[in-house]
Amino acid sequence: MVTKLPHYVILKASAGSGKTTALTERFVYFLLSDNIPNNSLRNILAITFSNNAAFEMKSRIIDWLKSLYCKEESSLSKFSKISGLSHDEISAKAGQIIDEILNHYSDFQVKTIDSFMASIFKASALDFDFNPDFEILMNNESLLRFSYDLFLKDVQENSLKSEFFKNIIEIISSNSNTYLWNPSERIFDEIKGLHLKIHNTHKEFIVIDEYRKLKEKIEAKLESRIMAFLREITSLGLEINRSTRILEDFNRIIENKNFRELLTRGMKKPPVNKPKNKNLLEKYENVLNLWNEFLEELKEYAFYYALTFYLPYIEVYQSFKTLLNQIKQKECKIFIEDINKILSVYLNNSIVPDIYFRLGEKIHHFFIDEYQDTSPLQWNNLKFLIENALAENGSLFVVGDTKQAIYSFRGADYKIMKELEESDIFPSAYKIVKTLDKNYRSKKTIVDFVVNIFREKVLNNPVYAEPAEFAGFRECHQIAEESSQEGYVEVRAFSENEEEEFEIKKYLLECVNNITQRGYLLKDIAILAFKNEQVVTISQWLNDLQLPFISYSSLDVRKRKVTSEMLSLLRFLDSPLDDFSFSCFLLGDIFRNTVKREAINFKPDEFLLKYRDETAIYKHFEKEFPQLWEKYFKQLFKLSGYLPVYDLLSVALNNFKVFETLPDEEATFLKLLDLVKNFEEKGYNNIKELIKFFESPADDNIWNIATPADIDAIQVMTIHKAKGLGFPIVFVYLENDEKPRNKYIFHEVEQGVHILKVTNQIAEKNELLLQIKKEQKKSEIVDLLNTLYVAFTRAEDELYVLCRTDKEDKLPFDILSEYYNKGMGHKSVKNKSLSLTESSEINAHHYLVSFNFLVSDEIVHFTEKKRGDFIHFILEEIEYFDEGVMEEIDFKIERLNRYCHTNFSASQIKPLIVDMINHPDMEKFFKRGYEKILNEFEIVDKEGIVHRIDRVVVDKDSVSVIDYKTGYPHDEHFSQVKLYMKLLSDIFKDKTVNGYLYYLDLREVKEVDG
Repeated sequence: MVTKLPHYVILKASAGSGKTTALTERFVYFLLSDNIPNNSLRNILAITFSNNAAFEMKSRIIDWLKSLYCKEESSLSKFSKISGLSHDEISAKAGQIIDEILNHYSDFQVKTIDSFMASIFKASALDFDFNPDFEILMNNESLLRFSYDLFLKDVQENSLKSEFFKNIIEIISSNSNTYLWNPSERIFDEIKGLHLKIHNTHKEFIVIDEYRKLKEKIEAKLESRIMAFLREITSLGLEINRSTRILEDFNRIIENKNFRELLTRGMKKPPVNKPKNKNLLEKYENVLNLWNEFLEELKEYAFYYALTFYLPYIEVYQSFKTLLNQIKQKECKIFIEDINKILSVYLNNSIVPDIYFRLGEKIHHFFIDEYQDTSPLQWNNLKFLIENALAENGSLFVVGDTKQAIYSFRGADYKIMKELEESDIFPSAYKIVKTLDKNYRSKKTIVDFVVNIFREKVLNNPVYAEPAEFAGFRECHQIAEESSQEGYVEVRAFSENEEEEFEIKKYLLECVNNITQRGYLLKDIAILAFKNEQVVTISQWLNDLQLPFISYSSLDVRKRKVTSEMLSLLRFLDSPLDDFSFSCFLLGDIFRNTVKREAINFKPDEFLLKYRDETAIYKHFEKEFPQLWEKYFKQLFKLSGYLPVYDLLSVALNNFKVFETLPDEEATFLKLLDLVKNFEEKGYNNIKELIKFFESPADDNIWNIATPADIDAIQVMTIHKAKGLGFPIVFVYLENDEKPRNKYIFHEVEQGVHILKVTNQIAEKNELLLQIKKEQKKSEIVDLLNTLYVAFTRAEDELYVLCRTDKEDKLPFDILSEYYNKGMGHKSVKNKSLSLTESSEINAHHYLVSFNFLVSDEIVHFTEKKRGDFIHFILEEIEYFDEGVMEEIDFKIERLNRYCHTNFSASQIKPLIVDMINHPDMEKFFKRGYEKILNEFEIVDKEGIVHRIDRVVVDKDSVSVIDYKTGYPHDEHFSQVKLYMKLLSDIFKDKTVNGYLYYLDLREVKEVDG
């Protein structure tokens, strides 16, 4: 298994060839062998790209060790042969390793690459000027949104930022056929996209304003060239080529300065015909020379137009990024994608020993799974550590398949694997390249079909041959396992028109019925599609057919209807005047089942129609249906703002008895509670923040509802979700996609990254742009071929391909059309007794507890108290009313909202503070010249009770006590200030103590007599 060290192994493993088995087997061998130096748990690292893959790898390794410890003959024979150890020695050693894993689990290093890089970053945090307690954010949506909201506040009329925004809005509008109703959201999406893209490389965007000036100079040259050309043609009397029509538009283009129109026009033929009269040939050649000079200028113009078109995007992003970095630094937070970029500058061969010293461990043997999914930035960082390991008699083992590289949108680059295979990257170590060519997953007909499609059809197509060759499809020559049965493949074609949906559903139903009649279960069937929107469509079809299914898109708790209903209820409780949210809840399944249970004649449609022109609809509901209000809403209404969100939600679920009325949604409600608990554990406790949390577009597994492993239902998912999985029966749904894949091109050069606008018309005008466009097209074809390959290779017994298109000349339909409406191989019959595992159903019992809270019948003025506390926090940081304080107040309000998870607007809070500071009787207390200003001054009375005074102003002869209040005056306010005055008199015995109450809402000052 292992040649002499150091060495590195590249294992090329096509789909179903057992790559995970090979990797885990080698990992276990390294742990067991006496011939491998530095082979303790702490010295071996296995890296993968998802938590699920890491979990599976750990499970496989432990299963190997358990089977060896328990002396399973097949496992012992395999490892005895490759290690040279006796069965007893292997069993004993396996037991020791299991004990070591259980006693020192953190040393068992099978982790994601992000997790490993984060551990390096944490160990070196001080080198990057980060506090040791910084937080790594796996989901950046919330902080990006907060930073963007702050960023927008600085976009003032006639400012530089406003010019950036005007330019970017113009670009977005020019690329879209629909009206841009909310530019802010669209720009935010663009900023997020740029942020993700630039963090996949160690380079930065290039912003050189000189490019614009060069473009303007070229426009001036173009104008002079055109004018000279027109003069020459007019004077020579040559025949105009009417097919081009460009001459007719030249004057208009120059007059409007619309030179970019030149890029959209055909320029292959000169605008004058070659004369038949030989005497005019010389004049024709002169005109032709002028035309070619014009084309040369146009070529340069095309380049700078492509280069500058998206500059406003970069300018807005760079300006936003400056603010984002300031906020991350202040809040001691960092995005997970920042880590690789920062480490790429930090890591080098000389720093590696320091890193290992800080980590407390040294990696000698690296294992990398799914190597084709590595990004250049990740590989650049790993390479230094691997070089160090190989220099010290270590090893590297990578497993991957360039044909399964489908994550280019995340920055993955399969070319890294090709480079490692073809180049001598680590010259100090011996290189080994191996290929696994046997398919243990798919049956023979499926394997032959895949090989024929990708090795014959694709490689013999003049358009796809080069991309396919580059992606490794020349090596698509798998053979099925010898014991494999024949298998079955069927390709069906359908039209794109809507009437054809009936035929698709009919076909699906016939296939599913036939499959289940042959002994397969519904859970043996998977339907795969390219996009989430297609998954939703397929789910609707299955729903119409009344076929049980699990949609991996619908497992997102945010997409469940009852989740939306509960969030509507919370929105209403947070803001009772939100009639829309209250109406949504009344119209939902939760309340409909409640009313049904109560046997009350309540028709929400009629009620809402009746009061459609009214506000505060809940008041009319309370009046017309007092029984429902009293039983279901009154307690919640009273507790909102008083109870934590989790408790409030628990009371709501209890009140409406959802586990009884909607038992099928039990998993949704439990997941909802679990998410709210996690939300509160992060320090949030606010309904508005919870709503934002649930509205986050982040695609994260935390939202997914767990499903039982043995549930008998068809599985529907995207091809990306299915990667690494296998299913007995697979349907692949393909439809024509007319949408452009990329509106701009990221082009890396030595100095950084350009964003280019390169349409087919622009590319025709410049050879470099044409080459860049071809490379982009090649990458798109590779992505499509790889995704198709992954989809087809998920099938074990039977593969059904559904092609819905009217255009058979486009990929992938052109390579599949030969197989339309054909079946290949034979369908299998499965023994039901082997495929069905009986499981008993356990009914969950939810004991509904009556909640009693010590709250009076009066509404708790919790929001009022929060507002008062919020203003106090702002005033605590203001010592003097100096220049710049107004801007500071805005920043403090935004920052405090962030820390306190509140949502008070500056327009609501700032006037109260400014009016107080400018009040004739208060402004003197915010001027300089006093001995001391003490904000939130703490003083202890003789009984040991701590009192906190809002503001104490100490002058040469006097001390002034100032206390801020919201609402209306009360006697206890005066008593409180008098107590403060008495306590201060005991400290400042030689000074006069004065007391003042300032009522923020009333804008009034009350002097307090001592």
